[in-house]
Amino acid sequence: MADLHSLPETPDFDAYPAERRVNRAHADGRSVRVTWDDGLESRYHVFWLRENSPEADVTNQDSREQHLQLVDIPDDLTALTARAGAAGELCVAWSTGQTSRYHPGWLRAYTDGAPEDQYALPSRKTWDAGMADCLPCFDGAKLLGDQDGERDRWAEALHVYGVAVIRELPVDPEMIFTVPSILGPVRPTNFGPVFDVRSRAGADVTSNAYTEMALPVHTDLCTREYKPGLQFLYCLDNSADGGDSELADGFRIAEQVKAREPEAFAALTTIPVAYYSKATDSDYRWSKPMFALDEHGAIDEIRWSPWLRAPLRLPFDQVDRLYHGLRTAFRIGDEPGLKVRIKLKPGEMLCFDNRRVLHGRLGYDPATGSRWMRGCYVEREELHSRLRIMARQRRAAALVSP
Repeated sequence: MADLHSLPETPDFDAYPAERRVNRAHADGRSVRVTWDDGLESRYHVFWLRENSPEADVTNQDSREQHLQLVDIPDDLTALTARAGAAGELCVAWSTGQTSRYHPGWLRAYTDGAPEDQYALPSRKTWDAGMADCLPCFDGAKLLGDQDGERDRWAEALHVYGVAVIRELPVDPEMIFTVPSILGPVRPTNFGPVFDVRSRAGADVTSNAYTEMALPVHTDLCTREYKPGLQFLYCLDNSADGGDSELADGFRIAEQVKAREPEAFAALTTIPVAYYSKATDSDYRWSKPMFALDEHGAIDEIRWSPWLRAPLRLPFDQVDRLYHGLRTAFRIGDEPGLKVRIKLKPGEMLCFDNRRVLHGRLGYDPATGSRWMRGCYVEREELHSRLRIMARQRRAAALVSP
């Protein structure tokens, strides 16, 4: 284990374990080649090393942001020498006269081909109706008081499963600001910073949500270029007959579509669907495939709306393929074996990933009572940031533990 006091600084605020040490290094013109103590071999471009140098001539020592511009590095920059330091760090002498020392933990974290990825988020787990027996639930008092790691467990569950319920919160309309703000700022939309889901009449009905009708499972605001990532629904009253919430894991549904109907899956991942808001005072429109894939080919976003799809303007063969895909997905998504049903109580908050989890409700009878949910949105990247900070804190604690 390297002596932590003898290691160089890093060009950021993270904490890096130094189990792996640089064993050998040599300059190779436009690159530096490194052999690690476990046999892994790495090669680093000179520009990459230079612009990430932790020294003060490159990195601001307060902000840890670069102040040396990439275009200010000479075109003919070369590494004159490279060697392993006494603490297992990488030491490089540059043709421009400067020298740089690189923390082995930091260098290893960014090594192409290294088996570790300390910045990876926890692995997601898809679910079906069996989730009803193990829905992640959290104590409202502990979460508000930041006790016993409840916030960390809540944040991780919200990412891993895409859904979590907080129970026994104060029955206070302001809770819809208080809890989501733990993760980050509330994102305003055309419905305002928060919205009240309750039965209305006449011109006040600007969404099917503002009626007592049943809502099939869906994701919100498919009409927006950058649709909100997290949604929060807080129950203030749910005394009417009916009104149970329904949830489904859109990622699991996409997996089922791919397994059962590959052609439908192909259509839903390649043919853009046009979504538009049917409103008198706004006109949001966006086109994107219903199932969006990330750079690794995995499902990363679901845009699922039974009622906010615009009339298709596509060649007939694409229209036919897309309708087949949509009808297949909607049928599978409506299967009872893929849905969880829960009736929220006053003081309970449903938190979920709006780019993954579909939500809906049963119809309810306003003559038997009322139903009042307050909702808001927060960006999903706020949750990702918190998860990375949690991991950073664990790494820092491990470095100082005996």
